[in-house]
Amino acid sequence: MPATSVMTTEQIKVTRRRPVSEDRRQHLPARPLDPDPAPLAPAIALITTGAHTGCPLVTADELGVPVAGWTYCGPGEDGPTFADTVEAFAQADGVGAIAACVDAIGTDLDGRALMRAAQAASGAGRPLVVLATGADRVIDAVLRQAGVIRVEGFDQLLDCAATLARFPRPAQRPGPVRIAADSGGAATLLADLARRAGLEVEDAGHAPDITELAARPGAGMLLYAVTETGSSGEWTAAALVEAARESDTPIGVVWCSSGGTETGYRLILQRSPEIATFRTLTNAVAAAKAYYDHCDYRFRIPSLVEDNAMAGVKARQILTSGGAPGTVRKRDTDPAKGLSESQTHQLLRAYGIRTPREQLVTSAAWAVRAAATIGYPVVMKASVAGLPSASAAGLTRTTITSASQVRENFKDLMDSAGRQGYGTLDGVLIGQQITGGVDTMVGIRRDDRFGPAVVVGVGGAYAETLGDVAIRVAPFDAHQAHRMLDELHCLPLLTTAGADLEALADTILRVQRMALDLGDVLESFDIAPLRVLGRGGGTVALDASAHLIVR
Repeated sequence: MPATSVMTTEQIKVTRRRPVSEDRRQHLPARPLDPDPAPLAPAIALITTGAHTGCPLVTADELGVPVAGWTYCGPGEDGPTFADTVEAFAQADGVGAIAACVDAIGTDLDGRALMRAAQAASGAGRPLVVLATGADRVIDAVLRQAGVIRVEGFDQLLDCAATLARFPRPAQRPGPVRIAADSGGAATLLADLARRAGLEVEDAGHAPDITELAARPGAGMLLYAVTETGSSGEWTAAALVEAARESDTPIGVVWCSSGGTETGYRLILQRSPEIATFRTLTNAVAAAKAYYDHCDYRFRIPSLVEDNAMAGVKARQILTSGGAPGTVRKRDTDPAKGLSESQTHQLLRAYGIRTPREQLVTSAAWAVRAAATIGYPVVMKASVAGLPSASAAGLTRTTITSASQVRENFKDLMDSAGRQGYGTLDGVLIGQQITGGVDTMVGIRRDDRFGPAVVVGVGGAYAETLGDVAIRVAPFDAHQAHRMLDELHCLPLLTTAGADLEALADTILRVQRMALDLGDVLESFDIAPLRVLGRGGGTVALDASAHLIVR
C-alpha cells in the first residue's frame, strides 16, 4: 500500500490523508450532515509497517480522531526506517501523538535506534502508542522504559493516541483520576476498572452537577460516563463541553450507547477539541492509564547509577590477569569462555556488591586458618574457571562447623574435582555462611538487537525456569529498577519477609553498571542466589557465574 505522506530521511512533509475512494465510501459509517466545520483538535500521526493501514484510518474516521498524516514504512520500502519516521513525526507541526501499527517488531530491528526515537518522541511531548505483533520480553521491557504505550487493538490505539494528543501536559504530577457518571452503577463499575488498572481513584459517584465537579481541585483527570444518551444525554454532553472549556482538568467522556449516532455524541462531544470521547469503559480506563504513565515518564528525573571509572578498570584487570593464584586447567573448557567463582566474586566487589567474607586457599592447613578467621559455620566451594556453578557440579559443601570437617571436605573437593576432570583448581573458597533472607537472582544477558540487558527474579537460580523475571535494557534509572521489582509475581515473598527492596534495587543498578562497562566482553553474568536480607540488611551475592564473548 503506498504511503500518503512524503518522507525522506532529511525531512518530513505531513499531509492530510487522501480522500476515501468511491468503492469504499459505502463502508464508512454515516454521519449527520453538519455544514459548520468542527474546531481543530490536536491530531495524531499514524505509522504502519504492515498491510493493515486501512483499518486504523477507518477506525479514526469512525471515532472522530483527526489524522495529521500517515506513512507506510514496511518491508521492501526504500526510505526511512520505522525509527526514522518516529523521530520525524516527533518534530512535525500539528502532531500531538504518534500511533503505530507494527508487524513483527522484533524482526530486522535496530533496537538502539528504536529506543532513541521513542525517547525523543516522549521527550518532545509527542508520545508513541504502539499496536505490535512479534514482541518478546526484551522488546516489551524496552517499550516500557522508553515511555512507549502498548495497546491491544485498533480502537484502543486510536483512543489512547487521541487522548494523549488532546490533553495538555500538566505543570506538575497529576492528582488522582476523578470518576463520576449520571448513574451510580456506571460510576462504581468505572472506578473498579480504574483501580484494577493501578490508577489512584477519587470516586465521585452519581454527580449531576458537572460544573462543580470539573471545578473541584485536586484531580488529574475527570472520567465521566454518560448512560442516558437521549435528550438528557445531549444536555449532559453540552454541560461537559462547557466544563472542559472553563476547567484546567482534562475531561474524558464515555458515551455508553450501542449506536453512537446520537446528537450528543456526534455533534457535541466529538466536535469538542477539549474532550476525549470513548465508546467503552475499558478503553477509557486504558487511555487514562496511558496519560498517567506518560506524565510519570515526563516528570521522572533520571538517576543513573554513578559512573565509577575505577570499577571498570579493576574489572578489566580481573578479566585479563586471571585474578587468583594457581593455574586454571579444565577438561574440554577454554578458560576464556568463563571465570572461576573467585574471579566473579572479585568482579562483584569491584562494583560494590557485597559477597560473604571469604578466602581462596590452596591447602588444607590454610583452609583451617581461614575458617577460624571467618568464623564457623562456613561454606566451602571449589573455584574452577568456566564452571557455571560449583553447586550444580557437586563442588560445594555447607554448614562446616569444625577444623576436622574443613580438612575432610578440602580433600573431598579436590578429589571430586579430579574425578570430574578439572585438574588443578584455582583453589577452594572458604566463605561465611549467610542465614535468613530471601533468595533472588540478578543477571546480565546480551541481546543482539539492544545490547546488554539486566534481569531480576525471585527464587535464585530457578527464577528464569519459573518464568518470573523482569527485564530492562541498559541504561536505565532507579525508577525502572523499582518497576522491575513491581512486575515480579513473586514480589509478595520479598515484601512479606520484610526484605530490603531498596538494597535489591541498588544491586540491580550496580549490575547494570557492570553490563555497560563490560558489554563488549560479557556474554552473560549471573548472581544466583543473591540473598536479600531484612530491611536495612542489604544483599549478599552467594554464588555467581560469568561467560565471556568468544571472539
